[in-house]
Amino acid sequence: MNVNGHRAAELFGLTAEEVYLVHDELDKPLGKQALKLGGSARGHNGARSCISCLNSNAMARLRVGIGRPTHPDAVQAHVLGRFSPAEQELLPPLLERAADLLLDHICERSQGPSLGP
Repeated sequence: MNVNGHRAAELFGLTAEEVYLVHDELDKPLGKQALKLGGSARGHNGARSCISCLNSNAMARLRVGIGRPTHPDAVQAHVLGRFSPAEQELLPPLLERAADLLLDHICERSQGPSLGP
């Protein structure tokens, strides 16, 4: 059972709109990233836990692709396993891009709606 959401809600006392959830995404190739606002958990237990504990799906989510293994029985080992040496080499630029995406979004949010030209 995944209990990330309960602990996060308890520790920080934030509303869903104040939360950035970064999680792995089986249905995206390794390294592919997408920032999304709201939506369903799409089968991700950690996202489901956060949505449930915050009573909202309004948090921003950065989904980071880890790729899906070819055999369905290998999913758990793939998700919980370590990156291969070749995959580890891809991590520094991937993490830099993830940080840039999040910081850009935070800056955009902090500026609020535009007041005109």
